[in-house]
Amino acid sequence: MKSFEEKLTNMSKPEISQLKHQDMLAKAITNAKDKSVVSLWWLGIPLYLIAAFVMKSIYIPQTSWNSSIRELTGKQGYMAILVFVVVPVLLIIINLLTIRRLFFLYGNTKVTVFIKTVLVQILIIVLSFLILIFYFL
Repeated sequence: MKSFEEKLTNMSKPEISQLKHQDMLAKAITNAKDKSVVSLWWLGIPLYLIAAFVMKSIYIPQTSWNSSIRELTGKQGYMAILVFVVVPVLLIIINLLTIRRLFFLYGNTKVTVFIKTVLVQILIIVLSFLILIFYFL
């Protein structure tokens, strides 16, 4: 019995050098940055087409960006739906899920720190909504 009591008195509290939560957060932030880079590349396709349609409407007097989109829809309907609807909706869903995951992993941190971390995802979501609005006008 004495040896057991001596063991208990000699025991110390275990030290944890690094929490697993920090590793999970770092991994989630790295994945979010990778996803945001890929999302920006995918978002570049419809943004490039929109810029081309706007320039066409500026430099060719009888055209408008709306008629250029309708012309593309008439020739390649599936392509216009894919580029202007499916890609932005998928990017919105992916980035919202990324923000949600980071929000739960961050815990009780300041809102400004969290927003700085997910600023690119928020920008991608806003640009995706603008593409959807541009297409459906």
